[in-house]
Amino acid sequence: MLEHFLIQGDYLLRVLVAAICGLLIGYEREARLKMAGIRTHTIIAMAAALMVVISKFGFLDVIATESAQVDVSRVAAGVVTGIGFLGSGIILNRKTGISGVTTSAGIWATLGIGMAIGAGMWTLGIGSTLMLLIIQYLFHKNLRIFKDNTVGHVLIHMKKDDDARERITGALTGLNIQIVATHLNIYEDDCIEANLDVLFPKNFDASNIITLMANYPEITSIDT
Repeated sequence: MLEHFLIQGDYLLRVLVAAICGLLIGYEREARLKMAGIRTHTIIAMAAALMVVISKFGFLDVIATESAQVDVSRVAAGVVTGIGFLGSGIILNRKTGISGVTTSAGIWATLGIGMAIGAGMWTLGIGSTLMLLIIQYLFHKNLRIFKDNTVGHVLIHMKKDDDARERITGALTGLNIQIVATHLNIYEDDCIEANLDVLFPKNFDASNIITLMANYPEITSIDT
């Protein structure tokens, strides 16, 4: 009986460690306001480890039966196939391009980490977690050094005006902000919501954009 609980405890420990690794990856993603955060990555890593443990050890009694032939890898293979539906749902296709690909790829990697830990490959799973976190951090921070512009978004709420779009465009251009795409929503209360995809110049100070509200009183709010 004690041996049984020790074996089951080892399985549970694998699932727990996988969940912790997923939590760390999800924390990094949620800190950057990405679509899939702590809960998503934690559950994926935990579930992947659980499925691999079941796939690897859950059919030992059946395999011992001579009349039955079972491929224990089928459960693990199904996990890899199933994650494609979740990953494709995260990727968003906009008029200006595609977003969510990095988050989707991170989920795929988190699945692999969970499967590795579930299979008992502790060093591989934990090492891959650290590698993924380092890649996400370094490439998010340091690649900006080699870029002249930074992609961003500006959300402006303003009172309805015939030449509002031209005035705002001219003001942002004056701040060396390049507008990539404009999404306008006009509401019944004569309020315009402008959702702008922009390129900020290198070393741009976001506080500079607040000067727009002083120069253009029709603007009621600005979010960057």
